Amino acid sequence: MKHVLLLRFSAMGDVALLAPVVQAFTQRYPNTRITLVTRAKFAVFFEQFPNVCVAGADFDGQHKGLMGLIRLFTDLRRMASFDVLLDAHQNMRSAVLKSLFRLAGVPSFTIDKGRAEKSELTRKTNKIRRQLPHSVDRYACVFDEAGLALHPAKPFQFPSFTTAEAELAAFLNQQSFTYNTPWFGIAPFAQHTQKMWPFERFAPLLEQLYARSPLTIFLFGGGAAEIDQLATLQQQFPQAILVAGKLSMTAELLLISRLRGMLCMDSGNMHLAALSGVPVLSIWGATHPDAGFGPWGQGEEAILQISLDVLPCRPCSVFGNKPCWRGDLACLNDISVETVSARVQQMLH
Repeated sequence: MKHVLLLRFSAMGDVALLAPVVQAFTQRYPNTRITLVTRAKFAVFFEQFPNVCVAGADFDGQHKGLMGLIRLFTDLRRMASFDVLLDAHQNMRSAVLKSLFRLAGVPSFTIDKGRAEKSELTRKTNKIRRQLPHSVDRYACVFDEAGLALHPAKPFQFPSFTTAEAELAAFLNQQSFTYNTPWFGIAPFAQHTQKMWPFERFAPLLEQLYARSPLTIFLFGGGAAEIDQLATLQQQFPQAILVAGKLSMTAELLLISRLRGMLCMDSGNMHLAALSGVPVLSIWGATHPDAGFGPWGQGEEAILQISLDVLPCRPCSVFGNKPCWRGDLACLNDISVETVSARVQQMLH
């Protein structure tokens, strides 16, 4: 086998979780190439691996709709001749591309997302609680089924993003802080409210953290609304360094790799930190690590959540996109500032 076509279009954290698998593949099969079809902005996660090419998919533009997918298929066929297609996404777009490549004689293998067992874990009554396979392991299984056995590193660390050294140095030189204090990241946001600890608690949290020991805090996020909230927080704590919107993805990953730890939600930033070899403290609400999305290579020390004995309704969804059955989001609201502060102190010492 000479060339593998790999599909995983989004979301950021899910695409990043392919990195341990792709790295393991390039190490075990150094003479086989991979073309990964994903959004162009995610290419940074794979640029350090040999024999890996990222084909940028533009589903908002030239690859939108059925005709766009046919155009993407045609473009890929022009790029190379593929021996096998591995579908690590399993959605309508990947199904169309698989059908087109099958007509062209390219066999395919598809991820088992475990939808039935995830439904059993998250249903309102008679939940079946068990640790489900991690997304990284599910990705590896697709390769295994294609006869390409591999073993992703656990824990994993992105290769150093040396190309961003100058950009990061210029950013840090503009800040006022002491280099010999621990660097700590805070990423307060996630895609859905049911996965976010109340934002108004971060001000008292920062107050406690700064009072206990010298610390340099970096604030991470993305998008205009999140940046506005973080800017408001920074006004209260001018010594905090706002990273959101200031750096390229490459430079941000380089900065994350130098942190002592990261406080985050069940979010893309959790995965980026864990894949950077950085200890995380992730706060979980409506979702649960048992669904297979926990920080790769880290254990219970990386998780902060209300016990299932206290809130047996958890988890109520896989992705945190469903309304709270209780109506009070106790899974998040009942986690105190003091609890989070104490766990952060454990990470730092």
